[in-house]
Amino acid sequence: MISLCFETGECRVFDQDNLPGANLDGLSLHRAQFDGLDARATTFTGSDLRNASFIEADLTAADMRGATLANALFNGARLRNADLSRALAASADFSGADLRAANLAEADIGGAVFKGSNLCGADLRARRIEKAEFQLAMFNDSTRWPAGFDPVAQGAVRQSDDSAFEVPSEEIL
Repeated sequence: MISLCFETGECRVFDQDNLPGANLDGLSLHRAQFDGLDARATTFTGSDLRNASFIEADLTAADMRGATLANALFNGARLRNADLSRALAASADFSGADLRAANLAEADIGGAVFKGSNLCGADLRARRIEKAEFQLAMFNDSTRWPAGFDPVAQGAVRQSDDSAFEVPSEEIL
Protein backbone atom coordinates (compact mmCIF):
# COMPACT_ATOMS: atom_id res chain seq x y z
CA MET A 1 0.00 0.00 0.00
CA ILE A 2 1.29 3.47 -0.91
CA SER A 3 0.31 6.67 0.85
CA LEU A 4 1.24 9.97 -0.76
CA CYS A 5 0.80 13.13 1.28
CA PHE A 6 0.34 16.44 -0.46
CA GLU A 7 1.45 19.96 0.42
CA THR A 8 -2.12 20.64 1.64
CA GLY A 9 -1.82 17.85 4.23
CA GLU A 10 -4.28 15.64 2.34
CA CYS A 11 -3.11 12.06 1.82
CA ARG A 12 -4.10 9.61 -0.88
CA VAL A 13 -3.77 5.86 -0.37
CA PHE A 14 -3.19 3.40 -3.22
CA ASP A 15 -4.01 -0.29 -2.65
CA GLN A 16 -0.88 -1.49 -4.39
CA ASP A 17 2.85 -1.57 -3.83
CA ASN A 18 3.62 0.65 -6.79
CA LEU A 19 1.94 3.17 -9.04
CA PRO A 20 1.97 1.81 -12.60
CA GLY A 21 -0.74 3.49 -14.66
CA ALA A 22 -2.05 5.68 -11.82
CA ASN A 23 -3.67 9.03 -12.68
CA LEU A 24 -2.06 11.79 -10.63
CA ASP A 25 -2.97 14.61 -13.03
CA GLY A 26 -3.24 18.13 -11.67
CA LEU A 27 -2.30 17.24 -8.10
CA SER A 28 -0.07 19.20 -5.75
CA LEU A 29 2.71 16.73 -4.94
CA HIS A 30 5.27 19.30 -3.82
CA ARG A 31 8.18 17.48 -2.09
CA ALA A 32 6.57 14.04 -2.61
CA GLN A 33 8.90 11.03 -2.37
CA PHE A 34 8.73 8.52 -5.24
CA ASP A 35 12.25 7.09 -4.74
CA GLY A 36 12.59 3.57 -6.14
CA LEU A 37 8.88 3.26 -6.96
CA ASP A 38 7.45 1.64 -10.06
CA ALA A 39 5.45 4.44 -11.68
CA ARG A 40 5.48 3.18 -15.27
CA ALA A 41 2.83 4.87 -17.45
CA THR A 42 1.66 6.99 -14.50
CA THR A 43 0.20 10.35 -15.54
CA PHE A 44 1.26 13.53 -13.78
CA THR A 45 -0.05 15.98 -16.41
CA GLY A 46 -0.08 19.51 -15.00
CA SER A 47 0.88 18.33 -11.51
CA ASP A 48 3.00 20.36 -9.10
CA LEU A 49 6.06 18.19 -8.45
CA ARG A 50 8.45 20.90 -7.27
CA ASN A 51 11.27 19.44 -5.18
CA ALA A 52 9.81 15.94 -5.58
CA SER A 53 12.23 13.03 -5.49
CA PHE A 54 12.16 10.24 -8.10
CA ILE A 55 15.61 8.77 -7.39
CA GLU A 56 15.93 5.34 -9.06
CA ALA A 57 12.17 5.37 -9.85
CA ASP A 58 10.81 3.64 -12.96
CA LEU A 59 8.92 6.31 -14.90
CA THR A 60 8.99 4.51 -18.24
CA ALA A 61 6.29 6.01 -20.50
CA ALA A 62 5.14 8.38 -17.72
CA ASP A 63 3.14 11.43 -18.84
CA MET A 64 4.46 14.61 -17.23
CA ARG A 65 3.27 17.07 -19.86
CA GLY A 66 3.07 20.58 -18.45
CA ALA A 67 4.07 19.43 -14.95
CA THR A 68 6.09 21.66 -12.64
CA LEU A 69 9.31 19.71 -11.99
CA ALA A 70 11.52 22.57 -10.75
CA ASN A 71 14.30 21.27 -8.48
CA ALA A 72 12.98 17.69 -8.72
CA LEU A 73 15.48 14.82 -8.41
CA PHE A 74 15.52 12.12 -11.11
CA ASN A 75 18.98 10.68 -10.36
CA GLY A 76 19.23 7.22 -11.91
CA ALA A 77 15.53 7.22 -12.82
CA ARG A 78 14.18 5.38 -15.85
CA LEU A 79 12.27 7.85 -18.04
CA ARG A 80 12.42 5.96 -21.32
CA ASN A 81 9.59 7.12 -23.64
CA ALA A 82 8.36 9.56 -20.97
CA ASP A 83 6.60 12.75 -22.10
CA LEU A 84 7.92 15.85 -20.33
CA SER A 85 6.91 18.25 -23.07
CA ARG A 86 6.09 21.78 -21.91
CA ALA A 87 7.17 20.84 -18.34
CA LEU A 88 8.88 23.36 -16.11
CA ALA A 89 12.00 21.35 -15.25
CA ALA A 90 14.28 24.26 -14.33
CA SER A 91 17.12 23.12 -12.04
CA ALA A 92 15.87 19.50 -12.03
CA ASP A 93 18.60 16.86 -11.65
CA PHE A 94 18.51 14.06 -14.23
CA SER A 95 22.06 12.81 -13.49
CA GLY A 96 22.48 9.19 -14.61
CA ALA A 97 18.85 8.98 -15.78
CA ASP A 98 17.70 6.90 -18.75
CA LEU A 99 15.86 9.37 -20.99
CA ARG A 100 15.99 7.33 -24.19
CA ALA A 101 13.22 8.45 -26.57
CA ALA A 102 11.86 10.88 -23.94
CA ASN A 103 10.05 14.00 -25.13
CA LEU A 104 11.25 17.27 -23.60
CA ALA A 105 10.06 19.49 -26.47
CA GLU A 106 9.24 23.00 -25.28
CA ALA A 107 10.14 22.09 -21.68
CA ASP A 108 12.01 24.72 -19.67
CA ILE A 109 15.27 22.99 -18.67
CA GLY A 110 17.30 26.04 -17.64
CA GLY A 111 19.73 24.98 -14.91
CA ALA A 112 18.79 21.30 -15.24
CA VAL A 113 21.56 18.71 -14.92
CA PHE A 114 21.79 15.76 -17.34
CA LYS A 115 25.26 14.59 -16.28
CA GLY A 116 25.87 11.00 -17.38
CA SER A 117 22.30 10.55 -18.61
CA ASN A 118 21.26 8.57 -21.68
CA LEU A 119 19.58 10.93 -24.16
CA CYS A 120 19.60 8.65 -27.21
CA GLY A 121 16.55 9.31 -29.35
CA ALA A 122 15.22 12.00 -26.98
CA ASP A 123 13.59 15.21 -28.22
CA LEU A 124 15.51 17.99 -26.49
CA ARG A 125 14.18 20.92 -28.47
CA ALA A 126 13.65 22.60 -25.11
CA ARG A 127 13.69 26.15 -23.84
CA ARG A 128 16.76 27.55 -22.05
CA ILE A 129 18.79 24.47 -23.05
CA GLU A 130 21.95 26.60 -23.11
CA LYS A 131 21.63 26.90 -19.30
CA ALA A 132 21.50 23.10 -18.76
CA GLU A 133 24.48 20.82 -18.01
CA PHE A 134 25.22 17.85 -20.29
CA GLN A 135 28.62 16.64 -19.08
CA LEU A 136 29.12 12.96 -20.08
CA ALA A 137 25.50 12.67 -21.29
CA MET A 138 25.13 10.23 -24.16
CA PHE A 139 23.21 11.04 -27.35
CA ASN A 140 22.95 9.61 -30.86
CA ASP A 141 21.88 10.71 -34.32
CA SER A 142 18.21 10.27 -33.36
CA THR A 143 18.47 12.79 -30.52
CA ARG A 144 16.77 16.05 -31.51
CA TRP A 145 18.34 19.34 -30.44
CA PRO A 146 17.36 22.97 -31.04
CA ALA A 147 18.83 24.50 -34.19
CA GLY A 148 22.34 25.78 -33.54
CA PHE A 149 22.83 23.91 -30.24
CA ASP A 150 26.12 21.96 -30.05
CA PRO A 151 25.81 19.17 -27.46
CA VAL A 152 29.46 18.11 -27.81
CA ALA A 153 30.57 21.64 -26.91
CA GLN A 154 28.43 21.26 -23.77
CA GLY A 155 30.22 18.02 -22.77
CA ALA A 156 27.79 15.45 -24.21
CA VAL A 157 29.16 12.33 -25.93
CA ARG A 158 27.92 11.12 -29.32
CA GLN A 159 27.25 7.37 -29.55
CA SER A 160 26.81 5.29 -32.67
CA ASP A 161 23.68 3.57 -31.26
CA ASP A 162 21.48 3.64 -28.15
CA SER A 163 23.09 0.66 -26.45
CA ALA A 164 23.63 0.73 -22.71
CA PHE A 165 25.92 3.45 -21.55
CA GLU A 166 27.54 3.23 -18.15
CA VAL A 167 29.39 6.10 -16.54
CA PRO A 168 31.15 5.24 -13.28
CA SER A 169 29.04 6.63 -10.45
CA GLU A 170 31.97 8.56 -9.00
CA GLU A 171 32.16 10.56 -12.26
CA ILE A 172 28.43 11.43 -12.13
CA LEU A 173 28.47 12.56 -8.49
